[in-house]
Amino acid sequence: MKRHRFVLSVPGDTMYLRAQVDAAKAAADRAGAKLEVLDAQMDAVTQGQQLLRLVQTRPEARPDAILVEPVGASGLPRVAEAAVAAGIAWVVSNGKVDYVGLLRKSAKVPVFVVSQDHVEVGRIQGRQIGALLPDGGSVLYLRGPAMSWWATKRFEGLESALPKNVEVKSLKVQGLTDKDADKAVSSWLALSRARPEGTQLIMAQNADCIVGVMKALETNASPSDRIKWLAVPRAGLGTSTRVRPLVAQGVLTAAVVTSLTLDKAIEMLSRAMTEGKQPQEQTFVEAHSHPNLDELAKKSRQKAYPLQ
Repeated sequence: MKRHRFVLSVPGDTMYLRAQVDAAKAAADRAGAKLEVLDAQMDAVTQGQQLLRLVQTRPEARPDAILVEPVGASGLPRVAEAAVAAGIAWVVSNGKVDYVGLLRKSAKVPVFVVSQDHVEVGRIQGRQIGALLPDGGSVLYLRGPAMSWWATKRFEGLESALPKNVEVKSLKVQGLTDKDADKAVSSWLALSRARPEGTQLIMAQNADCIVGVMKALETNASPSDRIKWLAVPRAGLGTSTRVRPLVAQGVLTAAVVTSLTLDKAIEMLSRAMTEGKQPQEQTFVEAHSHPNLDELAKKSRQKAYPLQ
C-alpha cells in the first residue's frame, strides 16, 4: 500500500500553530502518511511561492496533498487551481475561501475546508464581555492584522454580540505572537495617554497576546500605574491545554476554548483518499466559553471583577 505524502503550510509560529503542527503530525502517523511542514513566516507571497514550487515540480516529486492554513484572506486561489489540476488534493484550514465549491465540481482529488467558526468565536467573546461588564465599560481588544480573514471574522462576530454600553479600543497586532503583542502595547502606551482607570477589560484574539500584554505592562507602565494595569481582568482564547491552566492560575479571567482543525483535516483527507470519496465541503470544529457564561455573570454580580 502506498504511503501518502502530505505537505502542510502554516502561516507562522504561535502556540496555537505549534499545537496544530503537533496534532497534524500525530494524525499523519496514525494514518501512515508522511508529513512535511512549511512555515510561511506571516507572508502570503512567500506562502504562495513555496507551494507553487511544489506544484510545478516534476510529477514524481509532487506531494499527494497540500494542507494550507492561509496567511491572506484570498486563500491562494491560483495555487489551489494549479494543485488540483496537477492531481494534488487541496485542504484549507481556518479559512473561508470562495473557490472551493467551483474546484470540487471537476476535481478528481479531495478538496475541502476544516475551520473554526471564527464569527461564532468572536460572538462568544462578545458575550463574555457582556457577562463580565454588566454595567458597561471600556475594553482594550488586541486583534490580528487586516489581511487576516479569521482575525477580521472574529472581530465581526465580537461587534455583533457586543453590549451597547461597552466601548472597544481595537489594537492591531502583526503576527499575534507574545512578542508582537508586547511591541504593539509598548508602542500604544508610549503614544497614548491611556490610564488603567479607563480600561475595565483586556481581551485578545489568542492567549499568546495576553502574555505579551503582561510583559509590556510590567516593563513600560509607570510604577504608579503598573499594579493597576496588571489588576485589569484579561480574556483570550486558545486550545483547552493552553487556556484552562491560564484561567486556573488567574492569568486569564475568561477564555474561549477552541478546537484544533488539522488533526481532523488529515483524518478526513486520509479516509477520502483511501475510499476515493469527496468529503463534505465545509466542516466546523467546536468552541465554547470557559468558565461558562452563567458562571462569569454570577461572579460579576458578586463583584468578583469590579471596575477599576
